[in-house]
Amino acid sequence: MKGALKFAKRTPHLLTAKVGRANTTVDAEFVELANRFAVLEKGAERLVKDVEAWTGAVKSMLLSSSGFSSHFAALFALDTSASSHARAAATAQNLPQFDAHLAELRETLTPEVELVESRVLAPAREYVAIAKALRKNVTKRDHKLVDYDRHSAAYTKLRDKKEKSLKDEQSLFKAEQDFETAAADYEFYNNAMKEEMPRFFEMSARFVGPLWNGFYYMQLNIFYLTLDKLQVFADGKYDISATATPSIEEAYVNALDDASERLEALSIRKPAAHSARVLATNPNRSASLSSRTSLSANAPSRTGTLGSAPAAAAPPAYSAGAASPVGGKRAPPPPPPTSKKPGGKQVEYVTALYDYAATAEGDLSFQQGDRIEVVERTASTEDWWTGRLNGVQGVFPGNYVRD
Repeated sequence: MKGALKFAKRTPHLLTAKVGRANTTVDAEFVELANRFAVLEKGAERLVKDVEAWTGAVKSMLLSSSGFSSHFAALFALDTSASSHARAAATAQNLPQFDAHLAELRETLTPEVELVESRVLAPAREYVAIAKALRKNVTKRDHKLVDYDRHSAAYTKLRDKKEKSLKDEQSLFKAEQDFETAAADYEFYNNAMKEEMPRFFEMSARFVGPLWNGFYYMQLNIFYLTLDKLQVFADGKYDISATATPSIEEAYVNALDDASERLEALSIRKPAAHSARVLATNPNRSASLSSRTSLSANAPSRTGTLGSAPAAAAPPAYSAGAASPVGGKRAPPPPPPTSKKPGGKQVEYVTALYDYAATAEGDLSFQQGDRIEVVERTASTEDWWTGRLNGVQGVFPGNYVRD
């Protein structure tokens, strides 16, 4: 409740300061320190999140690997005939030994992960907690600054008043006391922060270095232990050297034979073609579909707008029935523009995306790829534009062309 009352008292000054109608005190030295502290604070929080994510990933890897060999064994067990897994006989035979190596790896790495949590994650969390405590003092210092500025403004206003009444003299005495109290509080917190922050920065530099080095070598140890365990398992079974990698890939591709083609030939792997793709391969099909389906609802409206069908995949559906606006008469095309004056705007051209055949008097026919001179256009492609092609002027749907 007390904090809410203080916030209510500070709000008018904060609002007037935002619009530049109140004087605010700025300490350049503190501002620089506060900016550095904000960077460290954010970096510490990010460090904790990254270490938590890394340790969680290692734990997840160990847990997931526990069922790796058993899942493979279950897949091989689906068909016990000798001919089904002739090429994978060695793999199936090595699964129990692989499972045993992974179990040993889990026992070996568990203490290492716990070491990261105790030597890296726990100190990083303590560092964040210290930064949060310092942030509270910085916030309190900012509140004391607001109190100092608002009491300073009130005291200065009463002090500079030329004609003071008895009530003004009493208010001036109280305002002076409030100002002196606020100034003392602000100076205390401001000087304390300017003294404590450099010490915090120095201690941070001494803390982060060993923390980073320890985390690096702990990660390195976990990687080496994992690699050593897998190499012991692969010894005499698989060639995992760097020079063997290309041959392994080539052997795998060769072993596929025509598996990819046969997989694609399966009917369950043939999804129905998207309608937009079908229309893109045969744009003229949309005109015939519009007379039988609801696509005709997206035909250009002669009242001045087009339908909402996208123009990128295929030409918007068009039907002759939509050629007349409300009232039964088609709006006439705009008159030809007057000749341009010297210094007028440059002639604009658009390129036809689809074929368009005139269905009413005043329409402009064109073929896909034609370059059309724009006579008049609107801001929206969902309107009818006026253009000129081969000396013929007419209107055409704006979503049939692109700039």
